[in-house]
Amino acid sequence: MGLSQEKGTAGDLIREAETKMYSHPEQAGKIASYLISQKNSNSINAHAHLLLAKSFYVRGYYNETVKNAVHAKKIAFQSENIKIQETSTIFALKLFRELGLDPVANKYRQDLKNLMKRSIDTNKVLLMEATLKEDSAKKLFQNLEYAMAEELQEEALSLFSKSKDTLAITAGHIAFAEILMEHGMVEKAVDHLEEIKELPLTDFEKLQILDLMGRFYFNRKEYTNAASSYKEALKISQQLPNQIYESKSLESLTLVYLALEDTNQFFQYRQRNNLLSTEIEVDKSQAINSVYNFINTFQKEQTEEKKGDLYFIIYILCALLIIIIGIGLAVNYLYTSKTKEYLAIYKYVAPKKAIVTQSKTETAIKNNLVPEETEEMILEKLDKFEKGKKYTNPDMSIAFLASQFDTNTKYLSEVINRQKGKNFNSYVNELRINYIINKLKTDSAYFNYKISYLAEESGFSSHSSFTTVFKSVTGIAPTKFMTFLKERKETA
Repeated sequence: MGLSQEKGTAGDLIREAETKMYSHPEQAGKIASYLISQKNSNSINAHAHLLLAKSFYVRGYYNETVKNAVHAKKIAFQSENIKIQETSTIFALKLFRELGLDPVANKYRQDLKNLMKRSIDTNKVLLMEATLKEDSAKKLFQNLEYAMAEELQEEALSLFSKSKDTLAITAGHIAFAEILMEHGMVEKAVDHLEEIKELPLTDFEKLQILDLMGRFYFNRKEYTNAASSYKEALKISQQLPNQIYESKSLESLTLVYLALEDTNQFFQYRQRNNLLSTEIEVDKSQAINSVYNFINTFQKEQTEEKKGDLYFIIYILCALLIIIIGIGLAVNYLYTSKTKEYLAIYKYVAPKKAIVTQSKTETAIKNNLVPEETEEMILEKLDKFEKGKKYTNPDMSIAFLASQFDTNTKYLSEVINRQKGKNFNSYVNELRINYIINKLKTDSAYFNYKISYLAEESGFSSHSSFTTVFKSVTGIAPTKFMTFLKERKETA
């Protein structure tokens, strides 16, 4: 019995969830969860788990997608519904290939071949044949064999068109455009995307097209157009929502503004993506673990099977273990990099002594350029200067300060270079950053001020110059520093 034959409320709810899936995935997921809670037949339950898997996939959560996808396939094969067996296997094959779980994907590929031999539905046979060709194209694409991948994907696209599955057709077109782009046939890929954009598209499909268009503009150094595409993709990804494409868009915008040398925007988008990208990597790692656990459970249930099957399962488990280790290393790298940032913050949050520029050091080597009495006079005045706030004057210059100290710029510059270990600009900028950090630590009202106000308050001429200097002094962006400090105050 196929979906079209499902009777009553359950069938209606399944169809409603499918119409909402690629524009309102959370609603579709709620419907699927409700159906699962009702303890329906294996056929309906398999449909519901598959719908739930798809809703999590559209939202960019791999772990929940994997758990529901394998459960859907397992229940489907306990039912007599060959169509849900076919549909669940097709989805699982694409999912595991995307995650790079080739041993598992290859097992599902063989299952799909077996189902194709049994199927009597012409459209389903076309869809399964197309899926197998697309899967082969995907493997070739991952191996950078673009010419053969392009040929197979084009054949798959022809079969998808005959099957009349609109979602599969559009996905096939998008995959074909991506292969063309990576193969260097950029103009052809864009022409193909422009044709697709004329079709009625779901929000999820628009996301994928906008991402490809952004890559096209970026490669042509049309950074304004690239930013426009990525910002539109970011907006849709947040509305859908889809955390993977949100992270992709943020990362792409980071690269765009790096290319444009817009420091402020660069740090803004990089900061927004840091935590999200780590969460996604952790989610992927958990997804791999879920597959491992499923296969381990399956192994226990099949202890009476022949040894060949056991060896195959062991092979898969070993491959998965290697992948888990790889993802673990990636997550550890992300964690380590963020730990360094937090250590940089901590140096300013809980210092052992007041953060001021270095005083006269034992390693400062005197010479005859500045008379000893003059040098001591300059150091005393610098000490008072550091304790005041004249350095927040945006017009502060070495000539102005030298006149205030009744000395010349040459003497003042020499003393600062030797005794403070930096040039005049670095010396003043560090005082300004330390000043604003102290304000943030002692006056919570400063958390409500915009970065532009903090920049003006501390003596910087612009938002961007303040952000750049803050990052060079502390090692992190001011927004991230403020967020961390605010959270620390709230939990104190």
